[in-house]
Amino acid sequence: MNTVPIFYNDKYVAPSTDFDTLRKSALIAELIPELINDPSYMVDEATKQIKKAHSPQYVKALMTGDPGYLSETNGFTWDEGIWEMAVNSTAGVLAACKTVLSTTGNNGPRIAGSLSSGLHHASTGQGSGYCTVNGLAIAANYLNNSEITILDFDAHCGGGTVNMLRDLNIDHRASQYDLSTNFFDSYDEDENHMICVAKDDEEYLRKVDGILNDLDSGIDLVLYNAGTDPYPTISHSTLEERERRVFQACIKKSIPCVFVLAGGYTFSQDMNSLVKSHMATISAANRYCCDTRSEGVDSNRHATNS
Repeated sequence: MNTVPIFYNDKYVAPSTDFDTLRKSALIAELIPELINDPSYMVDEATKQIKKAHSPQYVKALMTGDPGYLSETNGFTWDEGIWEMAVNSTAGVLAACKTVLSTTGNNGPRIAGSLSSGLHHASTGQGSGYCTVNGLAIAANYLNNSEITILDFDAHCGGGTVNMLRDLNIDHRASQYDLSTNFFDSYDEDENHMICVAKDDEEYLRKVDGILNDLDSGIDLVLYNAGTDPYPTISHSTLEERERRVFQACIKKSIPCVFVLAGGYTFSQDMNSLVKSHMATISAANRYCCDTRSEGVDSNRHATNS
């Protein structure tokens, strides 16, 4: 049986940065070596797509550290590894998208992931909130003939993503549902870009179900920003149940899904607990990635020509 492909390499971790949202990917990768795929073959494309989506001034700052204030808007001290991290992490998101969208018939995974984090607050011209480049908006722009829904279930809203979708003029085909525990990085809502906030487990799962029920089965791809930082407002067990429901809904509606790690920190838990919470996402993805048994699955609908 196939397993869920997870994209990662050691360049995902900037060498001088010890912030846990970056370091955690290396620890997770050590636990799942049999699932790991190197996205290096997509680095050239990722570089091209970052330059298309982000402003020239911001790209230059990330590559060179000049101007210094702009190169550190992500919240990190700049070093040369920041650009390599951003390019390789983005390459992983693009590789995961290509993987699920090239599936034909019953062969291959319907779910793939990248151990990327720090995406959804970055906007066209700067970083923000420990986010450097916005791999979600970049992937949506890269898939230029696709209808995409972003499920952003991080603790914080993904205003950077929505603003980039609008800047790129792709917000008509790239929608976003935010389910957050606060209004940090909120944005002006419209019919395609909406924010929900939940403050306890029962309300949270009720809103998860509402979003998944509204998910249009006619879209081409779900990009899932699978943050675990709703904890401790939302319990680990509820977040684990969320993952099961998200991936099961995508399978039932025959929608390929790509996930990224997103938020999750050691402010309120130790690193072992943090890694375990992200592993719940991977375990659920691995369970459902090649499941064609759910009612309504059309195994050929999203096949692409090679």
